Amino acid sequence: MNSKNSLYIMINFIKKIIKKPVKKIFEWTEKTSAAAGYKVAPKIFTKDIYIPIEIIAIFIYISLLTTLSFDLDLSLSGVFGLMVFLAIVMFFSVILIKRTYKEFTSDDEGVMLTGFIIIFIVFLSGALKIYGIPVWAVPTSMTAILITLLISPVVAGVASLIVSIFLGILFDFSITIFLFSFLGNIISIYFATKVKNRQDIVKIGYYIILMNIVFIGSFSFIENWESDMVLPSVLWSAVNGISSVMLVSAFLPYLERFFSKTTSIRLLELSDFNQPLLKRMKFETPGSFHHALMVASLSEAAAEVIGAHPLLCRVGAYYHDVGKIVTPEYFIENQSDASSKHDDLKSQMSSFVVISHVKEGVRLAKEYGLDKIVIDIIQQHHGTSLVHYFYMKAIENGQTEPEKSVYRYPGPRPKTKESAIVMLADSVEAASRTLEEPSYTHLQEMVYKIINNKFIDDQLTEVELTLADLHKIAEKFVNILAGIFHSRVEYPEEKEAEKERKEEKSTDADKNLQ
Repeated sequence: MNSKNSLYIMINFIKKIIKKPVKKIFEWTEKTSAAAGYKVAPKIFTKDIYIPIEIIAIFIYISLLTTLSFDLDLSLSGVFGLMVFLAIVMFFSVILIKRTYKEFTSDDEGVMLTGFIIIFIVFLSGALKIYGIPVWAVPTSMTAILITLLISPVVAGVASLIVSIFLGILFDFSITIFLFSFLGNIISIYFATKVKNRQDIVKIGYYIILMNIVFIGSFSFIENWESDMVLPSVLWSAVNGISSVMLVSAFLPYLERFFSKTTSIRLLELSDFNQPLLKRMKFETPGSFHHALMVASLSEAAAEVIGAHPLLCRVGAYYHDVGKIVTPEYFIENQSDASSKHDDLKSQMSSFVVISHVKEGVRLAKEYGLDKIVIDIIQQHHGTSLVHYFYMKAIENGQTEPEKSVYRYPGPRPKTKESAIVMLADSVEAASRTLEEPSYTHLQEMVYKIINNKFIDDQLTEVELTLADLHKIAEKFVNILAGIFHSRVEYPEEKEAEKERKEEKSTDADKNLQ
């Protein structure tokens, strides 16, 4: 039997071991987490208290110091030495993260989440050591997977380095244990960046086990292990992979909600048109739903060209107008009659009804358990823009200088690139429907005019978008709209049918004259 067949048999064997237990944990997780088909707003998973990052850092430092001192049974001088070493590790970790992922240092929930995971895995390692469980079974890879999915691969790399250092210290200051943990975490980070759904997490377990087996096999030769040590170590390393993915699957839904973190997995779940709120929108406001689909296409494409989050833009665009479900008949895309409901209202009242769809959208989003990052897009997608149509109508009706604040959305203005992109796509898509001749030139003029007006109206002052970014967004919008409104080639059959219709009309006209 050659080495290729042996490797294939080994992978299949690993899959058989891991498949059943992980499948059960997934079934349990799906039952207990926020399912796609239900309205949820669990109070237990809300955190409205702001804790300064400095306090969080001190708490992490003291927790790690206490845990390690207890596990290592250090003397007073040993504790002092550990204090200095721990301070150095945290200091350089902060510098590294500031240089590579600056946003993290202002994210109090992200810092708390990272600290919680590191403390948990260090504490678990010490507990397993006390009970005589070999180090190969410690599920350190859960650190890398969770932080990659919830925060960033960069932060996950730094956290993995910290955990691996402490694991090596805990287990007799072993460089072998440090390398075992760190390499397993690096593999986990790499494959965690490719996760698209919750079932993909299982695949990471296969790679962790395979990596562990290769590592143990190679180091058993390097360090001249006894032959009876190899097989138990391999089996414990398989437990490592299985327990890592099981813990990730169990904790992920709750950590997402409690720490207000939205993973790509969660966004893909929210993009499902069978989600209750999207389903309501599809049937109760079909015009607004179609508009949302168009805005999603524009937003996703624009996000890709400027390096924003395409999936978040798409999902945010799907939900940005959900508030129109409350009063669908007051929005033109949902009106089937020639007459408008606004004909019987004063301009100020019409403006109030239109503006209220943002507030209602936020209310519905919270009621249906949408994530904060999506709710922010709903709340910010109009910023503090003026409801120009009804403001001008008020002036035409004789009001001298009506109060602009009455005709403005309450805001806030977009604070992220994604919110700003959805705002621009929303305005551009709505305006494109009003063009009588949607040629490329007319579309280009319209898109640049709208973006320029938003810029002049200070709607983009709180978001980091450069003029180059706005130009890229505009060009992408124009190209997509030009593709949608392209002129259609007239087929020969259509020409004949048109000729026949004209002849019939001519005959009917002659008969009427007679």
